[in-house]
Amino acid sequence: MTGRELRLQGEQRGSAALELAVLTPLLILLVLLIVLAHRLTTATQAVDAAAHAGARAATLERTPEQARVAAEGAVADALRTHELSCSSHTLTLEAGALEPGGTVRAELTCRADLSGLTGLGVPLHRDVEGEADAVVDVYRGRP
Repeated sequence: MTGRELRLQGEQRGSAALELAVLTPLLILLVLLIVLAHRLTTATQAVDAAAHAGARAATLERTPEQARVAAEGAVADALRTHELSCSSHTLTLEAGALEPGGTVRAELTCRADLSGLTGLGVPLHRDVEGEADAVVDVYRGRP
């Protein structure tokens, strides 16, 4: 190899290192954005599942007060099961008279924790909402 070829080869090695130095932060940012999207999607699915569990638990009770207590317990259990870190949650329950064939609607808002992704500049918490309807069993006896 001539001296000129050796110089060109050395310059190419330097440019590869420069390309790697420029692309590494972009690749890290891309991975963090994928993790953020995954967390938000998972949180939405978990909140929907918890709202469904709350609505279903409410349909098994006889009075609106019992329905609210059962729904709150089912929501808390479901959020723990899905390992969703909610700093707080709010459950709105529309149970009506709980008559056979009636519908119970649960709306759940969870304040999800995103503090592990602070390098992206996203807020530390985000409200995630879910809702579900459940039908009171038609064949259930009247109280």
